[in-house]
Amino acid sequence: STQCAGIVDITGLHLKEPILTWVKQMRLTERFNDNEKAPVHKDIGLLLSRHDEGNLYHAMTQMYNIVIAKLLLGISPNRSVVGIFADDYGSHTILQELWDSFFQETLPLSGESHRKFYFDKLIMINSGYEGYLNHHRLSKLPFVGEFKQYFNSLFGTCSQRKLDCSSINIRVILRQDGMYRNGTTKVTERKFYNERNLLKEIQKSFPSHSVKGLRLENYPMKTQLLFISKTDFLIGVHGAGMTFALFLPEHAGVLELFPLYRDTGNVHYRTISKWRNLHYRAWQNFKTENEFPNFQTHFPVRVIAYYIQEFLNSRCKRHSIS
Repeated sequence: STQCAGIVDITGLHLKEPILTWVKQMRLTERFNDNEKAPVHKDIGLLLSRHDEGNLYHAMTQMYNIVIAKLLLGISPNRSVVGIFADDYGSHTILQELWDSFFQETLPLSGESHRKFYFDKLIMINSGYEGYLNHHRLSKLPFVGEFKQYFNSLFGTCSQRKLDCSSINIRVILRQDGMYRNGTTKVTERKFYNERNLLKEIQKSFPSHSVKGLRLENYPMKTQLLFISKTDFLIGVHGAGMTFALFLPEHAGVLELFPLYRDTGNVHYRTISKWRNLHYRAWQNFKTENEFPNFQTHFPVRVIAYYIQEFLNSRCKRHSIS
């Protein structure tokens, strides 16, 4: 058998580098050399290779795979699990808080080659690219409700918000330029032009409702999830932050905006909204005069107001713009 031969059978597994090389070098054993230092014993290890480590959407595709593996194997959220990262990103990534919340301990293989570990169970997590969350042609996403509940349990954000048609929470995801680790500016595309005025005008159109802009990356993940769990209508330019549609209330609406230079064929968040049965709409700017330097786009307030009102009409059947 493969186990008797001491190697891992990878036939039929669609593995990619660097995890492929690592698995080929892994050996199975039932005993240890008495002359060697005993390996560190661990209960359960989850082996994965992260990709696009700073992108929330791609992180979620892998976290979905982790949650499904835990659900199918009966591993509770609070059970001690080691995350084994077969990649070169280390333990100080942009989304490290999110990764650390999934595991009681993380182990980057790139810096641990001199240590030996013994796992009772070692579970390989497939690439997010190959997971269900990235298969946009699926009519339904398996365990989508359980995935949301898992995050609520993990971060203690079990909000059961009900829609109050007299005062809904309208939240706009704001994008901003960032900074690389070497101190240089990281230019972010798909930003709102004159966002302060935009928020002011939306609020003027809906005075009885709450309108706020959110720079989600400025907050801890638990706070981000709390914001989203209390959002009734989410507005954003196409980008990874729209992944939070996974955690919106059941009644929520989503408006995804596209600048002139971005193809609406990117259906990531449209598909997530469909899987969640959310009220989803998309709108793209086709006028060059609405595009400004530094990837800023002017989205007409009347367009945004129209879709907010449509959401209210659909969900409440009786409200109108003041």
